[in-house]
Amino acid sequence: MILASLKAAECPYQYPQAIQKAVDWLKSQDLEAMEAGTYEIEGRDIYAMVQEITTQPVDKRRPEKHDLYLDIQYIVSGKERMGYVPYTGSEEILENPEGKDVCFYKNLKDENFVDVTAGSYCVFFSNDIHRPGAAAGEPEAVKKVVLKIKEALL
Repeated sequence: MILASLKAAECPYQYPQAIQKAVDWLKSQDLEAMEAGTYEIEGRDIYAMVQEITTQPVDKRRPEKHDLYLDIQYIVSGKERMGYVPYTGSEEILENPEGKDVCFYKNLKDENFVDVTAGSYCVFFSNDIHRPGAAAGEPEAVKKVVLKIKEALL
């Protein structure tokens, strides 16, 4: 898991090319004006889902993990609490919908949380169980972009 911000000063390192392409796309868009929906960046290898949600109490959000795609969860406006715990393979599965790149978990141990504010993002890899959409205090409206990147591109 990586926590970063588009507002941060440039630094000498670069992400892997596919992640950098997604971050550069974020920087080049007028995200405040962008309508909710799905936008292809590089076909279905890299795409963005612009979402307008209302955060919910942590216990109402399900922890999840993906095998094929990594997530970059970028906050356009509002504040969202995101949970994170490294995947060990011993976690209790709540639901694993057939044919979908998501598995939901329950009864996680040692989950950590971070409050992600406008301009910031988290990168979640396939070995990261994450719990997006949680309220950092009272539920609030959040506009966000979830970028999906095929992990095979890394």
